Amino acid sequence: MSRASRPVSPITPAASSTSSAQWATPANGSTSAADRTMPDNTPHPAGGGVITLLVTTALFVLTQLYLAIPLLPHVAKSFGSAPATTTLALASAFSMAYAAGFLLWGPVSDQYGRRPVMLTGLAALAIATLACAFVPSLPWLGGLRVTQGLAAASFAPVALAYLIEATPPHLRATAIGAMSTAFLVAGIFGQVLAGWIALHGHWSWVFLVTGGALAIMTPLIALLAREPGRATLYGHLGHRFAAMARLLARPAILLLSCAHITLLLSFVAMYTALGPHLQTLGLDGGRVILLRLAGLPLMFVALLAGPLAARIRMSGVACAGFMLAAAGVALEAALSQHLPGIVGGSLIFVTGVALAIPAMIVLYGTLAAPDRAAGMALNGFVLFIGASIGPVLAGRVADVRLLLMGLAVVLLGAAGCVVGSGRLTGKQQKAHA
Repeated sequence: MSRASRPVSPITPAASSTSSAQWATPANGSTSAADRTMPDNTPHPAGGGVITLLVTTALFVLTQLYLAIPLLPHVAKSFGSAPATTTLALASAFSMAYAAGFLLWGPVSDQYGRRPVMLTGLAALAIATLACAFVPSLPWLGGLRVTQGLAAASFAPVALAYLIEATPPHLRATAIGAMSTAFLVAGIFGQVLAGWIALHGHWSWVFLVTGGALAIMTPLIALLAREPGRATLYGHLGHRFAAMARLLARPAILLLSCAHITLLLSFVAMYTALGPHLQTLGLDGGRVILLRLAGLPLMFVALLAGPLAARIRMSGVACAGFMLAAAGVALEAALSQHLPGIVGGSLIFVTGVALAIPAMIVLYGTLAAPDRAAGMALNGFVLFIGASIGPVLAGRVADVRLLLMGLAVVLLGAAGCVVGSGRLTGKQQKAHA
């Protein structure tokens, strides 16, 4: 399978890192274990049942991020808190901790193994999620959301690395594609599930339902998922973290980071502002949920990133995604008082985001070689720092049209950053030729 057509995850340090099959590791430990795949004659313990279980778990793990979007008004009303304070505790606390966790768990699992890290993180996440249903105050909720974020960050990088190492070759592409799609689908699934439960019950039930699901799935994973064979790892844990620091000095990667931060920033900001705005147009909570659900099928457009890259290169796919997303929010802004325009614009926006995220992952992995795991950790960190800024931005900008037009400008600037990164990389390649 070519690099261009490989399915990738939008949020995983390991997804692109493992696609480079480098079996020998230098003595200084600069190349992470996640930069290698197992030989095809190595036993692969993960079959269809384990793949299905991990993909289902991914939906509920990432739901913890997106549930904040529909729950913000419910939580604010319950605790009598200001919108900005509620946003910080419910949304930003999780997103920032989740982003920081990417810098931790990818290298740790490279050093100590996939299964122990994945199970420890899921167990902690299940406990923290259930505890969120019983918090007596907003500060308690904020503290538990930080715990959730740190624990949840252990799943995405480790689960993808596990699937790449543990699935047989004929199932590997299907497994990674399914997991990648699940991570994207969670962006809509989480909003719809949380919004529906809060509409028909109490917001705390969302944490009971999702925490209960995670509590069931964790022992099932412990029972069914076995640690795959792995290559001998040279160097200590410090080598894994040092690789990330080296990448920060590279201008091409900094430009990609400037582009990447805008994706979930715009996604979360747009959907956070969309709910209250639609209610001013006369839509009730049930219809708002249906509108959020309309974008779900378009998340599967992410699977087209590989085939499209064979025609226009991966940088072209990323730029097309950013420009589509910009066109979508611009259309929403121009027709902000007309429901068909809002629906059409949001669908175009979601299509652009679904294309851009996997394309950006591949670009990060390519530029970060041979330290792909470190590059993907930075990628996840940047992506979810944007997610933590999104709801704050939506709360600060009261004019929906102004917010949407601002997001359109930012997304167009992101496309320019991708082009700039590509030109820098081309110049460097010519200099070394």
